[in-house]
Amino acid sequence: MKCPKPKKVQHLMKTHDHVRNDEYYWMRNLEDDKDVLSHLSSENTYTDHYLSDTKKLQEDLYKELRARKKEEDQTVPALDNGYYYYDRYEKGQEYAIHCRKKSLAGEEEVLLNVNELAIDKEFMDVGTYSISPDGNLMAYAVDDEGSEIYKIYIKDLKTDSLKEEVLESAYSSISWFNDSEHFCYNVLNEQLRPYEVRVHKLGTTQEKDRVIYTENNGEYFVYCMKSTDDKFIYTASAGAISSEYSYLSADDPKAAITLVEKRHEKFEYDVDHFEGDFYLLTNDKHENFRVVKTSVENCSSEYWQEVIPGSDDRYLLSYESFKDFALLTYREKGLKKFQIIFHATNETKLIEFPQSAYSASEGENFEYNTSTFRFVYSSLNSPESVYDFDIYSGEKTCLKTQEVPGFNGVDYKVERLNLKGRDGELIPASILIKADTVLDGAAPLFVYGYGSYGSSVDPSFKDDFLSLVERGFNFAIIHPRGSSTLGRKWYENGKFLKKNNTFFDFIDATKELCRLGYGSIGNVAAMGGSAGGLLMGAITNLAPEVYKTIIAQVPFVDVLTTMLDKDLPLTQIEYKEWGNPEDKEYYDYILSYSPYDNLKEIKYPNILATAGLNDPRVTYWEPSKWISKIRDLNQSDSIVQLFTNMDAGHGGASGRFEYLKEEALTYAFILKTFELS
Repeated sequence: MKCPKPKKVQHLMKTHDHVRNDEYYWMRNLEDDKDVLSHLSSENTYTDHYLSDTKKLQEDLYKELRARKKEEDQTVPALDNGYYYYDRYEKGQEYAIHCRKKSLAGEEEVLLNVNELAIDKEFMDVGTYSISPDGNLMAYAVDDEGSEIYKIYIKDLKTDSLKEEVLESAYSSISWFNDSEHFCYNVLNEQLRPYEVRVHKLGTTQEKDRVIYTENNGEYFVYCMKSTDDKFIYTASAGAISSEYSYLSADDPKAAITLVEKRHEKFEYDVDHFEGDFYLLTNDKHENFRVVKTSVENCSSEYWQEVIPGSDDRYLLSYESFKDFALLTYREKGLKKFQIIFHATNETKLIEFPQSAYSASEGENFEYNTSTFRFVYSSLNSPESVYDFDIYSGEKTCLKTQEVPGFNGVDYKVERLNLKGRDGELIPASILIKADTVLDGAAPLFVYGYGSYGSSVDPSFKDDFLSLVERGFNFAIIHPRGSSTLGRKWYENGKFLKKNNTFFDFIDATKELCRLGYGSIGNVAAMGGSAGGLLMGAITNLAPEVYKTIIAQVPFVDVLTTMLDKDLPLTQIEYKEWGNPEDKEYYDYILSYSPYDNLKEIKYPNILATAGLNDPRVTYWEPSKWISKIRDLNQSDSIVQLFTNMDAGHGGASGRFEYLKEEALTYAFILKTFELS
């Protein structure tokens, strides 16, 4: 079958007296140009044709991936306001059934069966749901296209019926007032940016909703949330490097809203409440954050008093108060830790973990008056386990370890390495290999990375990747600058005019892994998605000889053109990550690494790019243009393919099994290009 040959139409773009010609710019005109959909379909057909001899392999991979998922499953019930809430999954069903009981041995009440919502739908996402304080109502947000535009429905749990009103153009926040008659939610503007928080009263139309916060600056998204003690509802306007909170009483939906501290360009903060004081996590004085307190009545920064100082060794992530204790979450040497701080005595207890590379996260801790803290733990060879930690005795109780059929952790070995980069920095990497692996460079290496927004890819259990490890791959997560794995400075040194550090770190760590025998140059597969897809695009240009196969999932590869387009949903908020190219210094720097703009006549590795037609974050045309231009310039006979999910958005297929078909396709591509199929 012949490779798709899309048309080329000259499109000149001039900025700072520099002219670029993007011959595939037309691909963004989905509604006006019928060739767009035709081209995407032909690309899918071409990819399907290339992988036609792997159909049996894809079926086997899908069955294998699915077999590791427990078909009938249930989350650990979590107590909240007199009910135990949990999700249940039935055999063969794609989505959760949200349930509750009055007691653990009580009768089940089904709140929402998402499988029923998904009937005749190719995509379904219940982005959030919230139960009213009296327990009688459920507000939930639904996106059935993958566009991240939600509708909020309100269900009467006593009558099992929906209220008449439906709130349009909503996003991801729902916070009930204590009267169980009003709730806050956030709303999208035409650019799909959550820009406003409104109060809705049951039984009224959306047009009558009270606006309590509006953010006109395109660099900020707004949200709402309720304090742990149910005293306040907060609105938050969050940008990449600064934030602003306001609050109002959760007892009075008509109350005036009060600013905590005005936005500052140079620092951000989060808010927690305890007994008339706000506790704020902020990086105003130290880049790794500190905790300060101030009274609710006098909450501006001039009144802040330090409670926990900033530290070069600890990167503070969150501070949350419960009735008798506060929980401090921080990252030390790249790994998360939890510290219990008793309000009465200021004594502390540290929750420690045994392995050198692991993932720990806060579980469902809904109750303010509690003596236990719930957390979730896993590692690359340890499936997810849910624990309750008794804050007084220090005893950990394992409530559930996720069952993974056919998996035995002792068959695998986990390592944490620090790999030297070209400028002397030590780059962390988390490793999973078979226990009997010989490090002689013979095995293929599979590396994964992200490296943007300060987001750290923790080495949690990833059972899907076992399908490659079982077929001989050594696996590594590389934690480059641009993540905050080693603190805020690690993030700051991988953004703006230092973005190349992210790409260099990933390449250098890959080479070091090969030197140490985990793989060999030219026999490496690399994968990353979204901003991790930008990373994939960059390494494809900078070090094509190192990688045999690149998987770029919904990749952000047309950085310069996107960052010059203010009409796209995320562009303005992204200025604080990449810089604003209207400034020539940033324009020139982004131009120097933007994957699409730096394609040239070289030998490219095998590439599979994926896209979602309804994706509002990384638009489908970025990978589509990128793949077409690579084919124009490629000097090798490598395989370069595009797969677009025509029914999904940024996250791909929505079902818990349906997405595995895309995983199977991806792994089949890797295995075929490595001649392991």
